[in-house]
Amino acid sequence: MVDTSERVTVRIPEELLEKLKRIQEEKGTATISDTIREGLEQYIELHLPPNHIRKVVVELSRRDNNRLEEFVREGNSVSVDDAVRSAVREYIRSRIDQLGPPSRLHRREGDTVAAEGAPPP
Repeated sequence: MVDTSERVTVRIPEELLEKLKRIQEEKGTATISDTIREGLEQYIELHLPPNHIRKVVVELSRRDNNRLEEFVREGNSVSVDDAVRSAVREYIRSRIDQLGPPSRLHRREGDTVAAEGAPPP
């Protein structure tokens, strides 16, 4: 197998290195390099998502995150990410439903409105 990766040397503050080591321990990542690679991949996914996707970052309290993880362990969702996506989707749908039919959402001042049962203008 040919190694197509390239070495990059980066100097980071000791405080950041300690945080990376803590993440490495918590996640069980083999090396600091692997931890940094995973972080870079997530950074790139966040800032260069596919064209059909808009990423949103949600910061949760430890308590809420623990409750979500328990929700997943109980089999209510396949992952925390999926649970959050589903909750956001449902929230948006319910809010849009409260606003009424889509035609009212896009009506501008001065638009002609057809009487109920009449064909559109």
